[in-house]
Amino acid sequence: MFSKYRLMRGVFKRKLVRESVWRLICFANRRKVEFFRAGQNLSESSLEKKLAPEAYIEDLRRDGAVIGPSLSEADVRYLRELAERTPCFADRNPALGFYIKDLDAIEAKLSKPLLLAQYFNVQSDPVVARLSKDPFMLSLAAGYLGVEPKLMSVNMWWTFPVNASAEDRSRHAHVFHYDLDDIKFIKFFFYLTDVDGDSGPHVFVRGSNRDIRYKNSFLKSKRFTDEEIVSSYGVESVVEVYGSAGSCLIEDTITLHKGVTPLRRPRLLLQFEFSINIYPEVSCVVDPALQKIVV
Repeated sequence: MFSKYRLMRGVFKRKLVRESVWRLICFANRRKVEFFRAGQNLSESSLEKKLAPEAYIEDLRRDGAVIGPSLSEADVRYLRELAERTPCFADRNPALGFYIKDLDAIEAKLSKPLLLAQYFNVQSDPVVARLSKDPFMLSLAAGYLGVEPKLMSVNMWWTFPVNASAEDRSRHAHVFHYDLDDIKFIKFFFYLTDVDGDSGPHVFVRGSNRDIRYKNSFLKSKRFTDEEIVSSYGVESVVEVYGSAGSCLIEDTITLHKGVTPLRRPRLLLQFEFSINIYPEVSCVVDPALQKIVV
């Protein structure tokens, strides 16, 4: 039986269909979204070094991603502490919970190096909840989506410097791919650790949100090799995003992108996703009764 999410992914794989429906939705909501944006008091935003939301939207539409305003040092510090005192889950499996201080123990239990550990239900934390309602993010998301944005998901996860298997790298999106989470959606990625060459940047392909050059893209796996991407777009279009803790990348991840496996230092990210519709499959919400701490 098909869920609404799977049906959406089947119907809207084709760009022409997806954009035609989105334009109709924007037309129907044009006055509502103007009223919503007018009600956002941008002076109440806790994000730092920000311009007006419109200053980012043009670049976002052209390139697929743009560097955004930063989290405050106090929020970064709080979120790092949250990551230490809250269990995370190996390979996004609710049955494999552990605290980050016990990383060695969970790897011993799994008999393999761990590439990724995700947190669930972080949207209920008061600071995370406040950030998810930040007027800057809501105004920018509304301007980009053309509707009053809905919070699809809040996701926080660690990525570790390991020699991961090809299966784990593919499963955890360390090869080029695109997301199809809704008709239209937008994500705000915040680095919670410093990200340089040793800790593995997020990488996106500039312009691939608009210009689909890869062959048979909707008839094959969503995973693409580096060679395919460079052949289609040129190495100059491949953008590696570095930054200090608190740095932000705003991205429509229909744009081709990947995470780079860290070399020496782990990476911690917090992501907010806003969309037109919401689907439980993307929510990062898991029944606490299903979560188990195993080490």
